[in-house]
Amino acid sequence: YNVNGKLIGITQPRRIAAVSLAARVAEERNCALGSEVGYTIRFDDCTNSDTKVKFLTDGMLVREMLGDPLLSKYSVIMLDEAHERSVNTDIAAGLLKKILKKRSDLRIVISSATIDAYKISTVRYCLMLYSQ
Repeated sequence: YNVNGKLIGITQPRRIAAVSLAARVAEERNCALGSEVGYTIRFDDCTNSDTKVKFLTDGMLVREMLGDPLLSKYSVIMLDEAHERSVNTDIAAGLLKKILKKRSDLRIVISSATIDAYKISTVRYCLMLYSQ
C-alpha cells in the first residue's frame, strides 16, 4: 500500500473531512487512528513513523511543499474534491505539476465529481482565475 516505504497523501479541502475520512479508513483497516492511517490538519498532527496513508488539508500539503519542495517522502498524492477549488488547491496543483518534472516516480491523482479535466490540467488557467 505504500511504495518503497513512502507515504500516500490524500488531500481534503476541509479539516473535518480529513479527520473523519482518516478515522473511517483506520476503522476499516482495523488499526488505531494515527498509526497506519493518520491525518495532519492545522494545529493537529495525528501521524507517526508507521503512518502509510496520510489525510491532510490542501493548505497543509502546500505547507509541506515549503519544507520539502519535491515531497520526497510521498509516493502518491491524491487531490480529492478538486472541484471545491481554493487558492491552496490551485497552488498545490501547480506545484505538483512542477514536481512531476523532477520526480517521474511520483503519482498524482486528481479526483472530482464535476471538474473540467482540461482546465485543471493547465496551470496557466488556475493562476489566471486568481489574478483577474
